[in-house]
Amino acid sequence: MPAQATAAQASSPPAWPKAAAATPTSIPPRLGVLTWNICGGLTSCPGSNQGKVDELANRVREDSSITVVMIQETCESLHSRPLENALNSRTSGKWVVHHRTAKTLGTNNPIRCPRSGKPEAGVAIAMKKLPGSDIVNGPDGKPGWNMTFTSTSEHNGTHSQGAACLQDRGNKLLACTSHFANEKADPSKALRAASARDFRNQARNWQNGDYRTIIGGDFNLKPGDNAVKPLYDGNFEADSDEKCTTTGPWYLKGCRNPAGSKLDYIFFSDYGWDLQQGRPIYVGSWRYDLGRLSDHWMLRAYVTPSA
Repeated sequence: MPAQATAAQASSPPAWPKAAAATPTSIPPRLGVLTWNICGGLTSCPGSNQGKVDELANRVREDSSITVVMIQETCESLHSRPLENALNSRTSGKWVVHHRTAKTLGTNNPIRCPRSGKPEAGVAIAMKKLPGSDIVNGPDGKPGWNMTFTSTSEHNGTHSQGAACLQDRGNKLLACTSHFANEKADPSKALRAASARDFRNQARNWQNGDYRTIIGGDFNLKPGDNAVKPLYDGNFEADSDEKCTTTGPWYLKGCRNPAGSKLDYIFFSDYGWDLQQGRPIYVGSWRYDLGRLSDHWMLRAYVTPSA
């Protein structure tokens, strides 16, 4: 069994022995992935809750190759579950969604979502069911599970950083999303550096078990930061060539937005994937175009499966 079954990974289901998983035969010839920080938690964030969900559902409806959707700064009742309903009712696929509620740094206290008043702010991962898929359930009996980053140095030895994951055992596919601490909470970048290492290391464990992996989200790191470099070890990033900005004011939007930064990433395992294209999406509905849905732009990537 791969190194997934270690004490450090006790909060996540172990990888399965190679003999227990079917040979992947149902990965589509072109697989699309979206990640978007929807700015859904704070009341000061632009846009309606439904508007954010609609923007994502419309993207998927228009592009049947999209198989994985990652969102950050999401409230479970306002965005994650409505997105699951929208994807299943308005697109041609059957989807599952796993939401991970974030915790206050160094504690086990769930972060409250000001928009809903509930302790439910976090990230979510959505995956389309492929032929032969076998989506693994978490401890609650529902699809998906939480990955814990265990190398972060936090108060009281409590590890609050992690990712939301969906595992398709039938097709040996793992997708996870995370939102690293921001610079206010982590001025030295030590937490973000540890999170990047943990994310890379745990993805590698799955890769060693012959899983194709997709990991991404808002890492609050720029491409030139040393803290993000470990993620490029064993993985390639969707937009590593141009490194286009994914934030910034709408009236300056574009790849070379001088007032924006690339903070959003999609990493694919070197094993099992070839990159076709990865770029931010700057054009959508008029609300999206004018920055009235979020302070981030979506990042979209396409890959093809390789032997």
